[in-house]
Parts: sequence; structure tokens; C-alpha cells
Amino acid sequence: MKAVAYLRVSSQEQSLERQYDDIKKFASVKKLQLVKIFEDKISGSLTKTDERVGFNQMKRYLQLNEDVKNILVLEISRLGRKNNDIQNVVEEYIEKGINIHINDLNISTLDDRGNRSFASEMMISMLGVMASNEARLLSSRISSGKMSRARKNLAFGGKIIGYIKGEDGTPMIDEIEAPMIKKIFELASKDLGMRNVSAMIESEFSRKIAIGTLSGIIRNSFHKGERKYLDLELTVPAIVSKELWQKANDSINNRNKFGSRTNVNTNIIQGKINCVCGNVMHQKVIPQGRIDSFVCKDEKCKNSINRPWLFRMVRKVVERHAQKTKDEQVRENFKLQISSYKVKIHLNNKEIEKLENRQKRAMELYLDSELPKKEYNETKNSVRTKIELYNNINNRLNEFIITSENALKTDIEHFSADLKLFKVEIKDIISNVIIDKERVLINIFGWREYDLYKPNSIKLGWEARKPLNERYLNEELPLRYPIDDENLEMMTDDFLSN
Repeated sequence: MKAVAYLRVSSQEQSLERQYDDIKKFASVKKLQLVKIFEDKISGSLTKTDERVGFNQMKRYLQLNEDVKNILVLEISRLGRKNNDIQNVVEEYIEKGINIHINDLNISTLDDRGNRSFASEMMISMLGVMASNEARLLSSRISSGKMSRARKNLAFGGKIIGYIKGEDGTPMIDEIEAPMIKKIFELASKDLGMRNVSAMIESEFSRKIAIGTLSGIIRNSFHKGERKYLDLELTVPAIVSKELWQKANDSINNRNKFGSRTNVNTNIIQGKINCVCGNVMHQKVIPQGRIDSFVCKDEKCKNSINRPWLFRMVRKVVERHAQKTKDEQVRENFKLQISSYKVKIHLNNKEIEKLENRQKRAMELYLDSELPKKEYNETKNSVRTKIELYNNINNRLNEFIITSENALKTDIEHFSADLKLFKVEIKDIISNVIIDKERVLINIFGWREYDLYKPNSIKLGWEARKPLNERYLNEELPLRYPIDDENLEMMTDDFLSN
């Protein structure tokens, strides 16, 4: 009978050589033909079996080779350290009729007739619990040791950019990298985007830093002299002042409110623009080739429209309706927004109150010796983390409330110049845009359609060559069937009244 074997050690440094010899002897004793050996060098405590490369390779091999009905392992712990994980593996292969043979226990999961071996299953379950408990205790001891070292400002791996591990094991400033860290915070505090910061750092320090890494550096309180390890707050040498750290963080927080990592070229009418042939129109933006258009998905159609021109016309269309209808609508939206934020704060405060009561109850149980110190500390830390989270959310909501209340006191700007914000502002105004061969139809609110002449590409090209302050100064909506303001007002009143 054919068999495969599965070997595992917990780290890359450990050797599998001994296990190879032992598993071959085990196969010989079982009188099985060993056709393939699979291996992993990874912790059993930190991974599930389906997260291991070697185990998944064995699984696929067994699926493709149905005549192989045996798996050899030297120890139960090679399958995993977690009881549920071990039981799932055993159960899966029992259902498939595949027998798992465990060398050090001298047991197999199936008997000679291919039926489930209940005695071995009970032993596997018990040993799985023991393995799981052993891993838990080991983890607890490691965590306790790390916490003890952290209290002395040790347990520092030297992996934070700008710091190195001193001779005594405590963090100290890396004098080579510190100037670069200072520059990162200075640039970020001036509202520069992360891509610009990355480019300037690479230019000045010849060091290419990924956008995500830059953000992590700025977010890390380590650089302002505050080290956080679980519930400990320790003091370390600061590279930047707390004021500069906060300013840089405020800057990226403000940018993140409207930032997008996926849409480099914002499409303000995404999902609403179609060709007259019925196909979707896609953006095609290639600055090097001076291409900035919407083109039909069907390459045979060859229909297109100048993208900047279309965006300007959409803006002109919505602006015509903003003066009479949007001011009141925007103010009502602000008021509604403020009310919703206050409700959220109220609900969050209720949750905070529940958490504080839970913490108080845990303390009472601990003082009465009804709750072990370890469980009390776990509860206290968990509650503290959750309360801090709710307080941070409430602080942000209060900032939004103040911003919204200030907006109500000022004149309203109908639409933002920022395309990302403009897209959000007009999402309920623009219903659809149809691009014909000679005309453009822009429908707003689902009832008012603007029928425009399609622009002359040559004239647009000459216009684009002018200085920025001289472009499109007298550009109007090129209506094919213009409606005067009086008739438009009558139509608007009639629509609103009905």
C-alpha cells in the first residue's frame, strides 16, 4: 500500500534530516510504500494546517492520487498545536478513508477494516488538548518575560526606523537616519501628499520609502519620545517634538478624509456615462500622449468625448440649478448631519458607561477574591482599550460637529473645485450622460435634459494651448435647444409643487 509522510519543524533554522530517517524506518515497519514526503518549517502554534505550504501540497497530491490512502507522521504535534486544528485534520481524512499513522503513539486513525478507530480518536483528542495547553503556557511565559523586560525599556528589537538597539538593550537614536526622519515630519506637516514626500526623501537621502512605510513612520509615537508596549507607556529619546509630530499627523488625517489610493483620475460621472450605441464609456487619460477623453468600450464604435470639456459642462449644468435649490438643501443636510453625529456620541457614551460598570464590577470581584488577578488585569486592559476607542471616535465626531456648525454660519459654496468632493456632491443630481456622434445629453434629477452640441476638437486643442488664466473665459453651455430662464423657472416650480 502506498503512503505519503508529513514532517514539520518550528523554524527555518531547525533541520529535518533526523525526521527523514525516522519516517522511512516507520514506513518500513508499517510495510507501506513511501512515495512522497512533504515538509514545513513553520510554527504549529501560529499557523493552521491550511496555512502551511507543505501541508497544502500534500493535500493536493492526495486529491490527484486517489490510490494513496495512508499518511505517516512521527508525532501528533507535527499536525498542529491546537486541538481544533488537529481534530479537523483527522476528521477530514477519516471521511476520505485515508489512514493517519502516528509513530510515537503507535496508533492509526482507521482500523484494519477501514473503520474509524475510536480508541485512537479519544487519545488524539486528549493529546491535542495537552499540546494546545502546552503552547498556551509557553506563550504566557514568553509574554510575561517580554513584559518584564519592557518595564525596563528593554524588549526592543531595533526594527523602528530612526532607532537602534543600544549596548544595554534600550532604544537609542540612530544618528544616521534621524535627519531623514525629521525631514519626513517637516514635509508631512506642510500638507504634502505621501507620494511627494517619498519623492523628496528619495531625492535628498537616496532612500526610496514606500507610501505605507512613510505613513507608519508618521503615525508611530516612538518618534516623539513615547513608546507604547501593551498597557505600558515608556519614555524614549525623541527625534521630533510633540508639536511637529501632531502637526504631521493632523495633516495626513485631513488628507485621508478625501484621499483615494485607487482612483488616480477621478471620474465624476462614474457609472452614469454611456455611448449612444449602448456601451459604457471609459476614461482614457495618457498625459504623455496628450490624451484625456472618454472612449466607447466597443473599439469598432470609435465614439469619444473630451473629458475636461465634459466635466466643465457638467459643472455648468449643476451650477444653473444650485442657486435656487441647493442653499436650503445643503443647510438641511448640515443640520441632519449634526443631529446624526450627536446621536452617535450619545450611543457611544452609553457603551462607555456599560464598560465602566463592567470594570467596576470586575474590581469588586477582585477585591473580594472572587476573580483571579490575571483575569482582572485582562478585563481591565480590554475595557480600557475599548473606552479609549469610543473616546477617540467621540472626539472626531465633535470636531465634525464644530466644522458643520461653522459652515452653517458662512456663505455656502455650491460645489467644490476638488473633483473627488464634486463627484460626491453631484451623485444625486446627475442621472445619466449620453454621448452621441454629434451631441451630448446630460440628464439631471431624471427629468431635465440638456442637449448640447459636441465640441470641435481642433478649437479645444487651440484653447488648451493658451495660458491657464486665459482659457475657457467665455465658454458657455452649447445648447441645441436652449430654454429661457422664465420657462425654466416655471418648469422647476411645477416639478417641486408636484
